[in-house]
Amino acid sequence: MIHEWLNALHLIAGVLWIGGLLSLALVSVVFRSAGAGANDGLRTLAVTVQKWNRCITSPAMILLWVAGIWMIVSHGQFPHAWLLIKIVVVLVLSALHGLLSGNLRRLANGQPAKDFALVRKAGTVIVIGVIVIGIMAIIRPF
Repeated sequence: MIHEWLNALHLIAGVLWIGGLLSLALVSVVFRSAGAGANDGLRTLAVTVQKWNRCITSPAMILLWVAGIWMIVSHGQFPHAWLLIKIVVVLVLSALHGLLSGNLRRLANGQPAKDFALVRKAGTVIVIGVIVIGIMAIIRPF
């Protein structure tokens, strides 16, 4: 019974986290396209998304990790190849979350954001990551 609740919690946290990541990526793209002409409206958007990130996205990522590790430990699912691949993808998305959060903090404070290739392609990386995670978690091909 507890496994089902952990799985539901893990899935809900994942949906919230990915939604927040996509919003971080979108704000990054908007600021990059605005360039030096970023106005107060864009900074307000950055501050608003930054608050969402602190209250929803970051806690969802932590909850996702806790529930996932709890399920691994309690059910002994390690070391299946599908799970290792899923963990590597989640690690990459977690690193991307950190980069996007740092850029958002800089943008909200009126500072220039750092230009990382991973941040420029964040939307694509997130979508591909979600596809890989979905395939690994549901189909478990390995």
